[in-house]
Amino acid sequence: MIIRAVNSVDATSATVEEIPYNLLLKIRDRIFREVKGVNRVLYDLSCKEPATIEYE
Repeated sequence: MIIRAVNSVDATSATVEEIPYNLLLKIRDRIFREVKGVNRVLYDLSCKEPATIEYE
């Protein structure tokens, strides 16, 4: 599973929004508890260009 937080006004450009590390740990723990079959949680820091808002 990949966590990606971006902020966009027009869907053609986006900035990466920072998620505090302690919140990432809480999100990770909840995903592991509640979503069967997940064995890895990643945090995507890619901004738009070269990445797109939609995860590919």
